Amino acid sequence: MIKIAVDTVGGDFGVNTTVYGACLAMEEQKDLSCLFFGSPREIKAALPEFSDMNRVKIIESNNEITDDDHALKAVRRKQNSALVRGIKAVSEGQADSFISAGSSGAIYLASMFYIGTIEGIERPAAVSILPTVSKESPYYLLIDAGANIASKPKYLSDYGKFGSAIAKQLLGVTEPRVGLLNIGTEPSKGDDFRKAAYANLENEQTINFIGNVEPTDILKGTNEIVLTDGFTGNILLKSVEGTSQILLNDLLAVITTEESLDKKTLAVVERAIQQRVNRFTNEDIGGGFILGIKAPIVITHGSADEKMFKNSVLTAARLAVNNAFKDY
Repeated sequence: MIKIAVDTVGGDFGVNTTVYGACLAMEEQKDLSCLFFGSPREIKAALPEFSDMNRVKIIESNNEITDDDHALKAVRRKQNSALVRGIKAVSEGQADSFISAGSSGAIYLASMFYIGTIEGIERPAAVSILPTVSKESPYYLLIDAGANIASKPKYLSDYGKFGSAIAKQLLGVTEPRVGLLNIGTEPSKGDDFRKAAYANLENEQTINFIGNVEPTDILKGTNEIVLTDGFTGNILLKSVEGTSQILLNDLLAVITTEESLDKKTLAVVERAIQQRVNRFTNEDIGGGFILGIKAPIVITHGSADEKMFKNSVLTAARLAVNNAFKDY
């Protein structure tokens, strides 16, 4: 049985969304159980009728860490928060992975304090699982997606190695293609950071580095792993999600006013576009995870709805059985 520690109070919508979403995940995956951290009264009230109580455990956690809190002070002072207690449950072996829609800064710090980092990873990175238009390579891992604004070229080599180990099982590929995000494909392109990172990656024999990759090619499925610094990665992440949502919703608005389409055709088109919206805004995958922590830590959007939170829990479950965490 896979055990997921769930911070029920994190996020914009609170316990009703997190508990219901986690229960949807358990309904879909029968070898999954959840440890719910938060207010027992609120958790019990949020449990849907279809909940399997044999796979539910409720742990009282009175404090809450919010985005307004100073992350370091909050982790130290709010030891009974759902966020800290959930991460401690993973460190103590009570749970296999952790999921939260709460303060990302607090999650990073608590994970490093109580679980620890993998040897060889100096600074853990944020990983986003992003979609492509390719059927052969439908997803790629963006590393770093925002954890380290000031990065070092060496970090990218480390991320490439551990990211490749995770991608083999998570994405189902034997030799993940690793690319360096840059403004051109030539080795000489980019600033000093990019050039140094390229040289390091080119000399790294344990990964399948295929060179620079431009933003215009990423969505084509050219790589299973795209490496960059956290500043650039976060801009790319938000650009992809925001542009996809705006353009697809604009297209949907135009089509719904087209009088020449009959109701049946319109319904098919609307459904297809909505599926694309869900895919390219990460609704179908849910959260990303922290690369470099000794156990899977999944962070989902603060605005995650029940479906996105469900998919985030399922991602946490897939990572819980990923051999990369065990091998390291």
